[in-house]
Amino acid sequence: MSQIAGFRGALWNSSSVELAKVVAAPIVDPKTKLTAGELVRDPGRAVYRYHQGFDAGTRVLVRKSWFAAIALEPWGAQIKPHEETDAKARAAAIAGIAATGIHTDAVLAGYRDAAGEIDRLFRKIESERPIVDVTTADGTNHKLWRANNAELIGKLRPLCAPKPLHVLDGHARYEGMLAYRDKLDAATPLAQYSSAKYGLACLVNLDDPALAVGARHRIARGDGLTKQAVLAAAAPYFIVEPIAGAAKDVGKQLGALATTIAHQPAFVATFAGDPDAYKLTLSPDVSPAALGAGIHRAIQKYDSVIVEHVFRAKAAPSGTWQTALDAAAVVAAVAGGASIGLVLRPLSIDQISHANEQGALLPFGSTSFHPQVARLVSYFVDSDEDLL
Repeated sequence: MSQIAGFRGALWNSSSVELAKVVAAPIVDPKTKLTAGELVRDPGRAVYRYHQGFDAGTRVLVRKSWFAAIALEPWGAQIKPHEETDAKARAAAIAGIAATGIHTDAVLAGYRDAAGEIDRLFRKIESERPIVDVTTADGTNHKLWRANNAELIGKLRPLCAPKPLHVLDGHARYEGMLAYRDKLDAATPLAQYSSAKYGLACLVNLDDPALAVGARHRIARGDGLTKQAVLAAAAPYFIVEPIAGAAKDVGKQLGALATTIAHQPAFVATFAGDPDAYKLTLSPDVSPAALGAGIHRAIQKYDSVIVEHVFRAKAAPSGTWQTALDAAAVVAAVAGGASIGLVLRPLSIDQISHANEQGALLPFGSTSFHPQVARLVSYFVDSDEDLL
């Protein structure tokens, strides 16, 4: 893992804001909010223990993570991406950080700790009253503890040092943090432990059973993306199975995917004006690598890779595409006139880790993680402030 450090986090003043709303929304003009007293910086350095309680079917799960400053380094053996970065998202992240000098959105990153050594260090503080306890509109309960004990932070640092860090969400934000660091360093060389050399991260154990991966579905709009043309072009590569009357039935679509053998790439497509849905399963003799896709063989049968490098490339190369976190949003979009909707299965943590360890990059927008990290703690970059 990249070197970690405590930092003087900026937290919301609950007496001045409606906490459930502000932690779930982008933070606009954080410096003004600090001046107005809506955000308040801690007087000393800390890391912050974070629990997210959420419904998972009939159970309530609690995902346990923690906010810390991590030393920024280029992608490599210690800090690894698993997805390609979208150029527009990268540019927006760089512009946002450069405009404020503040990291308001943490990068979600995972590490391996099967023995739970890091979690054990937080047990004492978890028995205390949290400094934040709020439930957002999506039903997620967020609890935050301030861990400003120097001994605890001193124990965390050597435990974390040898663990590679896997960025799960926020690849563009991480690259934005790196770019801002490089800009400051080029202007005036930064001290070794300057806070400008660190970034805000929410760190989670990849072995946490409550680390839930969500699917990213697809919506396409554009002329020529008709059912007849697209399915005809897809036929050489996919087994196409109609699902009668399922175009507006998310349950039927997900049920059809649930019957697919896990290692068989498959997804469900719907088309504007068509009452049926269609399950597309990759034909066993089709290899994306053999079709000329420049991808690592270790991930060539992942669903999102098949969608990007076979379905889109061969059957629907035109149009404007976007991702969606909710399958119901895909159904609504197609009902409202979108040309194509694709509903996908989520990847597993093991699949993501495998891609990461192989140095293979999934297509942009392959994964999501539920629940999203709330904006509970912000990180103010100060070139003259040392963290160690």
